[in-house]
Amino acid sequence: MEIGAHLFINQKNKGFLGRGRVELLKKIDELGSISKAAKALGMSYKKAWDNIDAMNSVAPKPIVETQTGGRGGGGARLTPYAKELIARYEELARRINEAATMEESPALQLSARNRVRVRIKKIKRKNFDALITGEFDGGKLKALITIEALEELGLHEGDEALFLFKAGAPGAKGENCLKGMLIEHIDDRRLRVQAGSTIFTISGKFKLKGYAVQFCVDPEDIIVAKV
Repeated sequence: MEIGAHLFINQKNKGFLGRGRVELLKKIDELGSISKAAKALGMSYKKAWDNIDAMNSVAPKPIVETQTGGRGGGGARLTPYAKELIARYEELARRINEAATMEESPALQLSARNRVRVRIKKIKRKNFDALITGEFDGGKLKALITIEALEELGLHEGDEALFLFKAGAPGAKGENCLKGMLIEHIDDRRLRVQAGSTIFTISGKFKLKGYAVQFCVDPEDIIVAKV
């Protein structure tokens, strides 16, 4: 069985960069034309342009520079910022795929991000957002992503996914809370906590009573990857 993960990145709470858009950008870089890139990917020119326009509208710097003239809108090239984004995306996707294929161990759980393999129980769509409820043997977590990201990932109820969040993301209050048992004080700021069979590293705010720990994670702070 082959296991992989699909990654979609939001910017300003809007769909920004996913695997399909990365492939489009790489084709534009290769062929120097939006129309040629769209044709090579079996995509309409309008859809390709709409994707580029959507990225340019939320990015802090231009993604694609176009040159007018010629059939299909003339030439196009990626900006240095776009090439940097592609490199960062592919590196992050590589790391997530490694996390999806590795067996769990305490050493792996001490990384910068917590990883939880969940089964998607419910997907609730509202306006431009999707609230995804994922269950694992230690409880459940909710992640908030855009509808566009949901479609790019191809997530459905019943699918497996990875929820990832930084060690410093948790807070002491909120609706998205987990309860676990303290395993170790790593240092003055960080704890190792076990909920079910999953071990978390947390350095944000939390409630500690004896060995019982409760921490909450804002759904917007969770990155979602399809397994």
